[in-house]
Amino acid sequence: MNDGGGGVDRERQKETVGNLDSRAGKAEGGRRVGGRTLEELLGAGGNAEVYRAVDAQGREAALKLLKTTKPEREPYRRFAREIGLLQSLEDKAGILPVIDAYLPANPSRRDRPWLAMPIAEPLTDALHGKPLDLVVRAIASIATTLARLHDQAIAHRDIKPSNLYRLHGDWLVGDFGLVAGPDTRGLTLSDRPLGPIHFMPYEMIVNPESADPKPADVYSLAKTLWVLATEQRYPPEGHQRAGTRGFEIADARPHPNAHLLDALIDRATRIHPRERPHMAEFAADMARWLALPPETKSVDVGEIRTLFRAKMEARLAEEDIAAERKELALAAVRRLTELVRPLNRALLDLHPRATIDGPADEFTRNIIRTRDELSNSPDIAFRYQRLSGITVGERWNEYSLKFARTVELTADGLLILHLGIWVGHESLNGMSFHWLPDPWKAPVGSVEAEEDMRTAVAQAGESLREAAAAFTEAVQ
Repeated sequence: MNDGGGGVDRERQKETVGNLDSRAGKAEGGRRVGGRTLEELLGAGGNAEVYRAVDAQGREAALKLLKTTKPEREPYRRFAREIGLLQSLEDKAGILPVIDAYLPANPSRRDRPWLAMPIAEPLTDALHGKPLDLVVRAIASIATTLARLHDQAIAHRDIKPSNLYRLHGDWLVGDFGLVAGPDTRGLTLSDRPLGPIHFMPYEMIVNPESADPKPADVYSLAKTLWVLATEQRYPPEGHQRAGTRGFEIADARPHPNAHLLDALIDRATRIHPRERPHMAEFAADMARWLALPPETKSVDVGEIRTLFRAKMEARLAEEDIAAERKELALAAVRRLTELVRPLNRALLDLHPRATIDGPADEFTRNIIRTRDELSNSPDIAFRYQRLSGITVGERWNEYSLKFARTVELTADGLLILHLGIWVGHESLNGMSFHWLPDPWKAPVGSVEAEEDMRTAVAQAGESLREAAAAFTEAVQ
């Protein structure tokens, strides 16, 4: 229940009336005010009571009756400012209209200020159980109204679901009791939070007098969007990060584009006001969301596919074979890695900081390249090179033991295996030991290729022992 305008929050009426000053409501019930008879009490707060009132022709209105009778007090001044603002607006589209208002020169308990508005449907009621698209449409319309007010240096400062309405199919903003405008300076007390609780940004809690109220409206409207979209009563406090598990709109209201609303709420509830979008940007994003084209689920290329496949059949078959051969070559690499594991362990036994399965160095690549050139440089479709070894001495005079292996796949499906072991000073182009047999060649994926790998690794194991002895003898 709110005391700012003429909307009726019927869902919360029973819950709230029990907390009101029921004696005041009963005392005013049946009384004539402004040519209308006050009937049921619709809502009340600290500053005003709202009644359903009926005129002589039976027309209903929501009549807001101010409690204070002292014109110098802030509630009275705000009430007068609200009436003046609503009556002065040239463009009243999107705003709950004023039917009539009264500000007595000398208010008293029997002659109190009042404001009459249509009885409108609260937004929470209007959107309950409705599709997410309608929620966004309502908020987009309200954001457009607020953006227009912001252009006139007017900020609402009390945006929350209970202050928004539907009337005759239009989405309306009501309850301008906390409005900020060009002529409202001096009505905000800096030592008191200002705005809708749970929907209020931090700057309006700390120092509302100096805070820019326009980003505060954006923040409050984003919180309102989340509440209406998820059908929760209150939003989470503070900045709402997109992607927070359990607090995304899609968690409560599945929709393919719900994540875009979460992203907008993320930007609109940033702690720093300058990081939030302007209200016009917020409204534009809502409109764009509503106009998003559907995602492309499928494209019919049936006839084109038949023609294309007919033309490309031979090439596609070749590509399928090439992809299959590459998978077999990768399987051979994994198998070779398993087979050489004992040789790598032997190097670690010699030196605890031996390099294991490192990238091939330039010396190794040059050796393989030379051997390729000697064998007429076959068309290599895939190459894998690794190097394990031990290096000692100063950089300018390093002495190394290296165990290299290269797996190559030719374009026609031949697996080529190069293994080599050498010991020496590379910088001096001298080797005290080397084992560099001719490469093994077999169809990829064949039993012959497995046999070649086992044979090659067995020979490498014998040669590694000789290389290790030569390396140990030469090391100073």
